[in-house]
Amino acid sequence: MSPTPTAGTLLSASIASASSPIRELLSYSDPIGTIYRLVDFDEAFVITNDSFVHAALGVPRHAFLLAAPAELTGHEEVSLPDADNEEVVLLRVTGNVALPQEGDMQFLRAEAGLELIVDQARERPAGRDELIDALTAERMQTSGLRCAVLGTFYDTEGADGRRLAFGSDLDTVYASTRLRVLKPWGDSLQGIVSFMADDTSNEQRRPFRIGRVRYASTRRRERLAREAQRPIDVPVDIDVADLVAHKTAVLGMTRKGKSNTMKVIAAAVHEYGLAQSTPIGQLIFDPAGEYANVNVQDGTALAEIGRDHVTRYRLGATDAELETEAGLRPLALNFFDEDLIGVTWSIVGQFVQSQRDADYVKSFAAADVQGPANPQARDDWKQVAYARRARAMAFGSLLKAGLQPPQGWSMWIPLKESVRNALMEAGGARGQNLDFLSEVATSRRGDQARLSGGQLLAVCEGLAANFHGPRHPEIVDWMEVPDSRVEHIADVLMARRGSGYKILLPLGDGYHAPSAFEDYAPSIYAELVAGKIVIVDLSRGGESVLQYTSERIIGSVLDRAAERFRTGKEAHRIQIFLEEAHRLFDRDRFQREMAETDPYVRLAREAGKYKLGMIYATQQVSSVEQDVLDNTANWVIAHLNSETEIRQLTGRYEFARFAEQIRSAEDIGFVRLKTLSSRFVIPVQVRKFDRSVVEGVQGNISAPEVV
Repeated sequence: MSPTPTAGTLLSASIASASSPIRELLSYSDPIGTIYRLVDFDEAFVITNDSFVHAALGVPRHAFLLAAPAELTGHEEVSLPDADNEEVVLLRVTGNVALPQEGDMQFLRAEAGLELIVDQARERPAGRDELIDALTAERMQTSGLRCAVLGTFYDTEGADGRRLAFGSDLDTVYASTRLRVLKPWGDSLQGIVSFMADDTSNEQRRPFRIGRVRYASTRRRERLAREAQRPIDVPVDIDVADLVAHKTAVLGMTRKGKSNTMKVIAAAVHEYGLAQSTPIGQLIFDPAGEYANVNVQDGTALAEIGRDHVTRYRLGATDAELETEAGLRPLALNFFDEDLIGVTWSIVGQFVQSQRDADYVKSFAAADVQGPANPQARDDWKQVAYARRARAMAFGSLLKAGLQPPQGWSMWIPLKESVRNALMEAGGARGQNLDFLSEVATSRRGDQARLSGGQLLAVCEGLAANFHGPRHPEIVDWMEVPDSRVEHIADVLMARRGSGYKILLPLGDGYHAPSAFEDYAPSIYAELVAGKIVIVDLSRGGESVLQYTSERIIGSVLDRAAERFRTGKEAHRIQIFLEEAHRLFDRDRFQREMAETDPYVRLAREAGKYKLGMIYATQQVSSVEQDVLDNTANWVIAHLNSETEIRQLTGRYEFARFAEQIRSAEDIGFVRLKTLSSRFVIPVQVRKFDRSVVEGVQGNISAPEVV
């Protein structure tokens, strides 16, 4: 609680013990002046005096002020106001305004200044009292404040008695308002900035401390007010439910606190899910590794909440890292896992076609290496056999491109005895001895052979080379299948056209990991459904693999969310955090021919329908598709140095009033905040993500139930 106001120093001292919510709102405030004009219901002109401003420890731009009838600032039992006047107008200082008598006062100020400047003959400067009489001095200290009208606070009856309500306008204007203006601090100011509109959703309210009020870059008077026990840097709470299943924009230049804000939000949402026993999965794409790993700046990391609540997937994770770092999983697939052949071949196909637009590449990518899922008829089983031949040739191509299979890996390849004998007779592609085929393990019927990685490559090269060399009927019969799929893959293996197998070389840089034991996409989705934080560490690897991996994960989440929507099942709560959003939601992406299948376009358009929340960060607001901006519910705006970028914001809510501050104030973490349940923008210094935030979540941990 704020300290009780001292009698004689505050206009509202006599109402410190007021019982009604509207009077309590005025309890901790300093007199500033009075309103002398209301303009078009939107603006108020306030007349003030330097002595009031000094006693209130300053009135910065963007400060909240309260305007109330004189009766509301007196003893409730002595001075009952007219019911029509039981309301308080919320104002925001936007600048100065010239008073009607401003010309006269400017003249007086100039005269006094002139006396001080030109009177150089005196042995000592003339004192103020010698130059200006008391009445003139009082008038010279008078000035005007221009204020925006944000709305009206008033009492209303609720289920639990009288409570404070807020309307975002005025419902009447009097010519003679008699409205006294006060600067709130302490509990009064905190009641203003943490006021939340009536909840119209089914979400349970969960206030969370996002930071503290900060009016200006200069903080001297903020410190003085705190020392005087009249703080204006009061805590600001937001409703975490505002962030769930909605879009949130975190905007600002690089190194101005965007990532810090996103970490704070992620911690708050996870704590909210635990408190409500409602799993809320959070998917965080981490391009710099700062969410997954402890850094000097934070002294901690989001991942330190605990392995039972946070899972990290790292692109390019080594075997040593996987063994020593708890909760770490590889963000890659084992391309030699036959159970995942459909997924891996799809990745290979998309990758090679993104590298080369050539007929041989298209034929290679289109080759069926999987076959029918549930073979029944005789022809189905033939297709399975053909697909296994193509699969063996595909694995041979990957081996030749340098991809390493897991230790001890082997494959059963369709290779009956007559083909094995023909290969041993013909020899390998470069005349190698293939006599090991006489000793390999074979199936009971003898129509399949079990080969290691090196043996498989030698056999595939031998089959491909001898198919175009001296004719061996058994080898020709093995290679020739109705759709030529084996031949198409063999052309890449032997580099008969274009770059051949070399086009597969980059797949070893992040796409494939011998240690991977499952498909990461469905595993990540399962973790999200369970309410865990999943950090996708993309700090390693090339641009193409980073892009493909993130798009594949997003696509997987969207496909499963869409399936639940179509079947009438309750949506799983999932939040997705995206850095560098200007690259993901740029206008060109939304206008491309394939926009409907683009994962990020789909996410922007369909997230709300599927209850997918999205927190996106960028410094290039102008590059983000307008549809994304138009459907953003929550805004966190730090420093932007470009007027072009700022103009994208000035038509939204009241950000135009903060345009100059957004451009000039470069303080880290100093933001303008607008959330779904707030009714006005609040200037905030976002709290630092540090050990205390992590420990706060850890202190509320209890395993959520999956529903």
